[in-house]
Amino acid sequence: MSNIITLDKTIEVTRKLHEAFAYVSEFSRIEQWDPAVASASKLSTGTPSVGSRYQINMKAGFSLYYEIIEFEANKRLLMTVDSKLFTAVEEIIFTTTDTGTKVRYIANFNFPAPIAIISRLNPAVMDRVGNTALEGLRKALEDNFTAPKASKVLAVADKLILPGVWRFTRLGYTNSRKRWHALSAYMYDRHAVITGATSGIGLAAAKQLAELGAELTLVVRDKNKAQQVVRELIEQTGNTRINIEVADMSLMKDVHGLAGRLLKAGKPVDILINNAGALFNPRQQTTEGLEQSFALLLLGPYILTERLHPLLAKSESARVVNVLSGGMYSQKIQVNDLQSQRGKYSGSTAYARAKRGLIILTEEWAKRWQGDDISVNAMHPGWVDTPGVVNALPEFYKVTKCMLRTPEQGADTITWLAAAKEASQVSGKFWLDREQHPSHLSKRTVESAAQRKQLLVELEKLEKTTAATKPKPRIKATS
Repeated sequence: MSNIITLDKTIEVTRKLHEAFAYVSEFSRIEQWDPAVASASKLSTGTPSVGSRYQINMKAGFSLYYEIIEFEANKRLLMTVDSKLFTAVEEIIFTTTDTGTKVRYIANFNFPAPIAIISRLNPAVMDRVGNTALEGLRKALEDNFTAPKASKVLAVADKLILPGVWRFTRLGYTNSRKRWHALSAYMYDRHAVITGATSGIGLAAAKQLAELGAELTLVVRDKNKAQQVVRELIEQTGNTRINIEVADMSLMKDVHGLAGRLLKAGKPVDILINNAGALFNPRQQTTEGLEQSFALLLLGPYILTERLHPLLAKSESARVVNVLSGGMYSQKIQVNDLQSQRGKYSGSTAYARAKRGLIILTEEWAKRWQGDDISVNAMHPGWVDTPGVVNALPEFYKVTKCMLRTPEQGADTITWLAAAKEASQVSGKFWLDREQHPSHLSKRTVESAAQRKQLLVELEKLEKTTAATKPKPRIKATS
């Protein structure tokens, strides 16, 4: 008697064929749609092709090792599977229908004789496993999810501080991801501009978006470092559409220059991620005479976003993602002291106040640009193990090191806000781990309408005064 057990299942979805193939062929995404999978990782580099290898860890406690042995773009995948329990050959076939795409999954499992006999006596078990996985894939490809609404439970936990703070840790990330939907967005026709993209969560977000196929423009200070980052991203993801723009986001002449170059090029900006950041102690001023935290964390993002509005408006469903910090919960915007000139300077306080200003801008842009189909949201990455945390907050790092997230975990909500179809349904909100959180935990941090207006007026003034001016033409002397 043969030990081969065959599954042959088909689903039909309304998704375009090339989009369905792009999602499924990156097989590490199986963890998003197969509920039997605990985690999945790609063991090879580059885009999916013959030779691509994956490790799939099952919730049942064993691992599967996949390798693509035949690859026909937008048509077919053939993979071998190896594990301690069985081997298999799996084929996934894609065909166009009148309404979308048909996906056929054929798997031939080679079980040891005892397991094969048990499987034949209980065919419903294998059938149920196949149906559950394919139903998960169907939901992922249909991508008809709705954005999570604000939760009163989360809001109360945040305001009680300790129940909310644990969500900033790696444990909070692990807990939240149990409720996530698949991210099957097709990004090959999307252009993302990311500041601070050569390390930490900015680099992690760049890699995640590159893996989804997006064209990237990385805004960097160090061109040599950026070139190395681009080489590594291309090798890891196979995405060659990665560009560099050199600009120091704390220098407004650089920010204006960057905006001018992007405007001149005219390419729509589908996604703008304001991520560049650092914490400074003691108080420092830029060469332009601006306090460095204010310049880098608030004025720079303000000017860049305002000036790129025409390119965002050219996009279909543009996104702006502002990267904030939980520290903003402790501070109120000080509109009469935006550059921390009064009292004893604290780098952490200046950082938090600038981030408080950025959430105000998030809410204002969301209202102002609603008619332009631009969603503007802010996010908190949680406590992340990055070089910035190690260098700027060494004591905090020592205490929390065992609880810190990876940069990839911290960047997830950036990528979700930038890419997920359902994320475009909401604007002007503050997010952690794909869940809405309140922007204030206490009334003492809430600014008045007059203070919000004053902030916008002050930033607008500085945008105008820092704009590059053309030199006046010389008047020739007359004899």
